[in-house]
Amino acid sequence: MRISPLKCGLVAPLLAILLLVPARAARAQDDDDEGPPKKLKAHKDTSDDSTAALKATSEAEKQDVSEATEVLTQYLDLVKAKKWDKVRTLTHPRTLAAIANAKKRLGAERHSMAPWFWAKDSFYLSRYKISDVSPAVDGTVVAITLEDSFQVQEKGELAGEKAAYLLGRSGGRWYVVDKKSEADGFTKDAIKYGYPKYFDPPSAH
Repeated sequence: MRISPLKCGLVAPLLAILLLVPARAARAQDDDDEGPPKKLKAHKDTSDDSTAALKATSEAEKQDVSEATEVLTQYLDLVKAKKWDKVRTLTHPRTLAAIANAKKRLGAERHSMAPWFWAKDSFYLSRYKISDVSPAVDGTVVAITLEDSFQVQEKGELAGEKAAYLLGRSGGRWYVVDKKSEADGFTKDAIKYGYPKYFDPPSAH
């Protein structure tokens, strides 16, 4: 059978088109396969580390952090206002006993949790910012603050001091337990062995 030149001219382009279609479809399939991983990678790259940390925290710990932050805010506001009687109500009873013991031994309430003593001749809180609050061992909470204080002798401000506060429950209530410099902080062992019988057992929370 003889095929005319005209028919040959039509068949060649048609074959070329048919050969291109599978190749394009394959490339399109490859693009579709790459789509989901790209989206997942982009999601991972733009995730917020603080959000990830928050998700890793249990609901009970979130509640502890919220309640402790509220108590510390009240406490620091009262310290700043020099309402010492009310400050004592938010101070852990055992901490108040330790302050009383310091007075017996030293003749003065020289204790980091006795702001009324330091306010007389040394310094008092003028401004503060709670920069971090984290759950700690045995149901306690540790907070980091940035504090400005007025220096009585120097008659000037000392700005940007970092402090660490330990908070915990006793008798079902949150209290401010202790204060240290941020550099010293509160380690797991320091909390576990340094404050015996200060806190309610975790099962009671």
